[in-house]
Amino acid sequence: MKLGGFGFLKDYEKIGAAGYDFAELDVPEIEALEEKEFERLCETVRTGKAPVLIGARLFPIAEPLFFTRDFVPTRLAPYLERACKRTKALGIQKVVLGNGKARSLLTVEDRKKEEVFLQLLRMTAEIAGASGQELILEPLGPKYSNYINTIPEAVSMIERTGMENIFTMADLRHMYWAEEPFSDLLDNVFYIHHIHIDYPLSYPERKYPDKKDDYDYSAFCNALKKSGYHDTLTVEADIPTDWVAAGQKAREVLESLL
Repeated sequence: MKLGGFGFLKDYEKIGAAGYDFAELDVPEIEALEEKEFERLCETVRTGKAPVLIGARLFPIAEPLFFTRDFVPTRLAPYLERACKRTKALGIQKVVLGNGKARSLLTVEDRKKEEVFLQLLRMTAEIAGASGQELILEPLGPKYSNYINTIPEAVSMIERTGMENIFTMADLRHMYWAEEPFSDLLDNVFYIHHIHIDYPLSYPERKYPDKKDDYDYSAFCNALKKSGYHDTLTVEADIPTDWVAAGQKAREVLESLL
């Protein structure tokens, strides 16, 4: 299993120096760079210690949008084409659609607009697929979104799209807050193409796993092992003051269990 560190562009070299196998970086930050800045980033990654395999937070949207009355998915196409072209150039293989606020339902009637969200997923998957990338639809716990909270819910949406390059992921924090059974990891492993982990009990803080934590990570990790999952796993937590120390603590937890 490949272990990744999550951060922003300013954190990239620190992630590599901390010994991670790969970096997970913010897509909107990459898309917004001026051309010369992007060229410098590509050179930094080319010569860096860690490849950038995962793109987080696909859209730069932090308010309800996808279920609003006037939303038209194709308006986001130019942004997606630029974002996927750039992330492909960096080596990013998977782009993660979380964006819990953007996909929030404002009323119970909003579920009637679900076909528009499916259109967005299909369009996004098509654009990502043209760059040889997978779209990862992330289930988010109820503290983060009121729509698609569990892995089976994500899988149901994926199957409805009919697209072959959409997958989902598992995040320990979101499974914990959604009270989702870890058996869902085994039952849906075919669709699970990424994993997030952190210390799940704090909110909104996201701390690095530590052997001293008052949380037993073994059930989650045992389910991962039993499922046969062996792809990318990112420690997605708040940016640490000491990348090396935080990474070492996370490894102590994960290496003892995985």
